[in-house]
Amino acid sequence: MDEKRIEDRQLAFLVDGDNASATLIEEMLAEASKYGSVIIRRVYGNWTGGGQVSNWKAKLKEFALTPYQQFPNISNRHVTKNATDIALIIDAMDILHDGIVKGFVIVSSDSDYTSLAIKIREHGLFVIGIGRKETHDSFRRACDVFVSTENLGKEQDDSDEGAKEKDRPRGQRKQRPVRDALELLNRAFDSAVNDDGRALNGDIGAALRRLDPGFDTRTYGKPSLLNLIEELDDVFEVERFDRGAIYVQRKGEKKGPEEERTKEAAPACTCARPPEEALPMMYRAYEAAEKAPDGWVDTFKLFKAARKLDPSFDSSLYGREKISHLLEALPSHFALNRRGKSMLVRPVAKVEEEIGTVPEVIQPVEEPAQPDPVQPEPAAEAGSELRPMEVVRLVTKAFEAAVKDDGRAFLPQMSKELKRIAPELDFKSMGKSGLREFLEEYADLFTLQKEGRNVYVSKRKGRRPARPISELVR
Repeated sequence: MDEKRIEDRQLAFLVDGDNASATLIEEMLAEASKYGSVIIRRVYGNWTGGGQVSNWKAKLKEFALTPYQQFPNISNRHVTKNATDIALIIDAMDILHDGIVKGFVIVSSDSDYTSLAIKIREHGLFVIGIGRKETHDSFRRACDVFVSTENLGKEQDDSDEGAKEKDRPRGQRKQRPVRDALELLNRAFDSAVNDDGRALNGDIGAALRRLDPGFDTRTYGKPSLLNLIEELDDVFEVERFDRGAIYVQRKGEKKGPEEERTKEAAPACTCARPPEEALPMMYRAYEAAEKAPDGWVDTFKLFKAARKLDPSFDSSLYGREKISHLLEALPSHFALNRRGKSMLVRPVAKVEEEIGTVPEVIQPVEEPAQPDPVQPEPAAEAGSELRPMEVVRLVTKAFEAAVKDDGRAFLPQMSKELKRIAPELDFKSMGKSGLREFLEEYADLFTLQKEGRNVYVSKRKGRRPARPISELVR
């Protein structure tokens, strides 16, 4: 459900104080912060009179809100509805044309803001609406995302129903049955499904937002889309793949064994050639590849050399996604080493001739980590610290434990999981201030994304970028 989130998107938070309650301002700002940084915070209304807007006075300083006064246009009346609406719309258009924000948050349940939302979207900006669940569909569908206040917390109201809701615990708010979402889920699945009958969980979420901007899994008592789909286990099946990929398919619509997708974490398929058959080509490619003065070769350059020798060469023929994975399957023949962001390779025999011992061999990062922390190699001295790639394996395991539906892990949660998995790990002994600095060094494996004050981690896919051979020499 995160397809609209953009790193550091700046937002204007505009509140119709005559129409919205101040009770949930903290939850509203937290919801808006999921989509960017709120840099403008304004509340419009007649602050000299009573009514709904008076509830906002106690919140102004606490949440850095700027009040905008609108006097009644008709004498002897305290109703400022039209004046407030028009003032908010005019200011919104001024902000829009100033170009200082990339999106708007409109807090109101009034459908009169429909045209404003449409105009903002026509200019390519993002619009979030926040209002009560009975808000008219015209405004809800004019927004990119519409969030019901009932999904944020209890709404204060002077009515009997509002009083009951006020006393009702947050976790016991009235929720719709999960089955009510099935029709919309089926339509979204049909829109996102691939040729193999499966659809990525994130693609389904994007389709749901397009079909109904007001769709929210919290309406059905579920914190995430995946939880909602798993509840409908008689209709959908969920498959989890390595690196956080989650696929959904309708129950009973599985493809035949010959069409099944191989999981990224799975070993080589039975039809693949043994890795040992690639040894002659790997040795020839090593001899032909451009080498650093110490004999190490970038794995990408090795791949290019192999392709020149045999254009049909592909590591997938040996059941491996990348050439580095193929070399990892040949630990007695080739040694891998990391320098900065590059992965280097050299025949084990040549290394043994030079230093008389086998260098550190990089273990496959994608292989599931063992339950216990990785033990040092026999050649390592007692009490030695964990090797960098052993730390990478532990970090990968922490990532897999903290990853969410969108394939990302919240950095603090990932750090917490890492402490649980390897309590003895100390990044300061490695010259790093913490997990974040360690991940930044391995940008070819992990990607850091900042959203407001939050930092998320995802696994990098694809080839590592090529680098000049001169950069590989220490």
